[in-house]
Amino acid sequence: MKRLFIAVPVVLSDDFQKLSETIQQKMKRDDVVWVKPQLQHLTLRFLGATTDSLIDPLISALRELGSQNRKFELKMDKIGVFGSRYAPTTIWYGFNHFEPFKNLFDQLEPRLKEIGFEANYGNFVPHLTVGRIKKIENKHQFTEQITQLQPTFTQSVAIDSLELIKSKLTTQGPIYKTLEVFPLQ
Repeated sequence: MKRLFIAVPVVLSDDFQKLSETIQQKMKRDDVVWVKPQLQHLTLRFLGATTDSLIDPLISALRELGSQNRKFELKMDKIGVFGSRYAPTTIWYGFNHFEPFKNLFDQLEPRLKEIGFEANYGNFVPHLTVGRIKKIENKHQFTEQITQLQPTFTQSVAIDSLELIKSKLTTQGPIYKTLEVFPLQ
């Protein structure tokens, strides 16, 4: 079994890197696990524990998806939080407009079900995880800070290929290994 996901690696611009540093500075009293910049990625689909017998059909489906879709760009332009303002769980960067990426997801999902993967029942919210929240001292202050930190800048994110990535969880954080790259046309 391999723990897999399909994603696009992303290198944060200087502006978003500075925003990450500001967020970390403002939350230094809180318990947050910050994502290392070199591990940033935009997930198309988390697959989880995957048996070896599903990998070849998965690779075929991803090759086909890549060959049937053109490259495009998204504009990363916002910061958000998963969970509620009373129990936030994740800080992320995202996109106000992500229709082309959602289109890839919509094309991929039925293929994954045919192969034998469980359906994805959650809302599709493309994002880059900035930090996973363990505990926040002042939730009201946190909500105000996130609102005030909304970026006034954007970052272009090129979607020119998809990567099948194996993830190994360790006590020092995840280790990612790209198994295969699927270029878009």
